[in-house]
Amino acid sequence: MTVCFIGLGSIGQRHIRNVHAVAAARGIAVATDVVEPRALDYLDDATRALVRNRYASLAEMGHYDMIFVTNPSQLHRQTLESVRAKADVFFVEKPVFTEALAPEALAPYADERKFYVACPIRHTRVYGFLSEFVPQNKVYCARAICSSYLPEWRPGTDYRRTYAAQEGSGGVKLDLIHEFDYLFTLFGLPDASHLFEGKFSGLEIKSVDGVSFVGRYPDKTLELHLDYYGRVPRREIELYTADDVVVGDFIKAEVRFLKSGRRIDLAEERNAYCMREIEYFFDFALNSAANMNSIPYANTIINASLTEFSANAQRG
Repeated sequence: MTVCFIGLGSIGQRHIRNVHAVAAARGIAVATDVVEPRALDYLDDATRALVRNRYASLAEMGHYDMIFVTNPSQLHRQTLESVRAKADVFFVEKPVFTEALAPEALAPYADERKFYVACPIRHTRVYGFLSEFVPQNKVYCARAICSSYLPEWRPGTDYRRTYAAQEGSGGVKLDLIHEFDYLFTLFGLPDASHLFEGKFSGLEIKSVDGVSFVGRYPDKTLELHLDYYGRVPRREIELYTADDVVVGDFIKAEVRFLKSGRRIDLAEERNAYCMREIEYFFDFALNSAANMNSIPYANTIINASLTEFSANAQRG
């Protein structure tokens, strides 16, 4: 099996290691090339050994069984336009695009058997619990938060020079699109929403660093807080039900019932759900598993997360 990675930053490096691990476990021989303008001396020896060829540009690529689009998000659209005929199936990192595309622009990506968009949170054990709990229980309100301190994301890296800090990156709205993805997948799109955003902190960045989103459903409300300035990392959802308040904690990998005191330990290593996603992608690519996150669906999530709408508005 031939695989090409377009871009090999931190997430690309994790994926390339996991692809080789999953392929080896399944007895599949895999040859991996990389399109990366930088020399690969920044990689550790074990990761560099997984690369067969490095190409400096897309023009040097051939055809592959799989292509992983793991370069900066603002390059995804032009990358896909250049290489969408060069593979049988694609894994595209989030966010798929930095803005929602109109229906006519989505037409080349309508094949749900060809393009999968990363949604690692939906492969966690905590999300697995939530996906079973929510349909079976009446939820009056859901409140979610994803808060952390951008300068501490990647020790040794100047946060002011990262993609997240740049104007036009979308800031927390797109960088943390995982939150919108798992919430809208759990509850569907709201009938109406309001979004408040801005640059609020003293961080030396040009992007949006804080967002508050409120959605209204016929039977519940949804609230989401996102920021780059929280000094205590939090990634949680609270579900208010008739009998209890249920907290899904993605960082501690546990579910807590605040009234009853019950606690469910769902601990797993950081790479466990990333491996689970690659396992799923192999099943999608090779065994015709259903596409859980197509480009049209991911585009709908972007549209709903970036655009306020009323109950009577058209949503793309």
